[in-house]
Amino acid sequence: MKLIHTLIGTLCMAFCAHAADIPAPEKSTEDNLKLPDYKKLHQLVGAKDKPILWLFLGDSITHGALHTHGWRSYPEHWQEVIKWEPRKPGGYRRTNDIIVNTAVSGETASGFLKNIDWRLNQFKPQVVFIDFGTNDAVKIGKIDVFKKDLTTIVQQIRRMKAIPVLQVSSPNMRNNPRDFEYSNAVREIAAKEKVLLVDHAAHWKKAMGENQAIKPWMNDNIHPNGLGHRAMVIKLATDLGFMDPSSPTLKMP
Repeated sequence: MKLIHTLIGTLCMAFCAHAADIPAPEKSTEDNLKLPDYKKLHQLVGAKDKPILWLFLGDSITHGALHTHGWRSYPEHWQEVIKWEPRKPGGYRRTNDIIVNTAVSGETASGFLKNIDWRLNQFKPQVVFIDFGTNDAVKIGKIDVFKKDLTTIVQQIRRMKAIPVLQVSSPNMRNNPRDFEYSNAVREIAAKEKVLLVDHAAHWKKAMGENQAIKPWMNDNIHPNGLGHRAMVIKLATDLGFMDPSSPTLKMP
């Protein structure tokens, strides 16, 4: 019986991984195409002789602490994609780009703002990825505070002449009713501020279903495992227009 369960689990992993190889276009993908920042981002990447500093802000998911068990986190995957694998247009490698990850396990948007000089302002990024909400939903619990804080972060990045990219965190299995509310808040701010959006929650639920169905991509009830982080970078590349089916990184192992 144990062997049968193991085989079923393996087949499930294989099927679920295949479903995420190239995500079908979703609302966030289509909406991004209409934004000025989408064109600006591709102009930046297309400028061969101008290096880019990519900055990641967030909590333990972006931090990549513990739950990957030695696999790369999605910011580390992004480094492989952007610095080593040939980028379109031109097929050249952006080896002079720098990827910085200042995410901290357990962090909230409010907590980040208290440390904004160290984790954001000291750098001169061209692109900033933002992923908050998972901890805010339980630690802060006030949606208006979260919206205000996240908007402040976006506007500060704008003042730095950088491109903000909001992310809706991957779904979890903790059954907190506030998670849906906070995910919608990120989508709302992205629309209001005309910010590029990467909607991991929508992708996971479309590819895997609800709650327990996402378990193959999770290490516990909240944190993605190595496969989950691979799914995240695939979605990141898809929504920003850098998905390359021939990429070794942008496919499930």
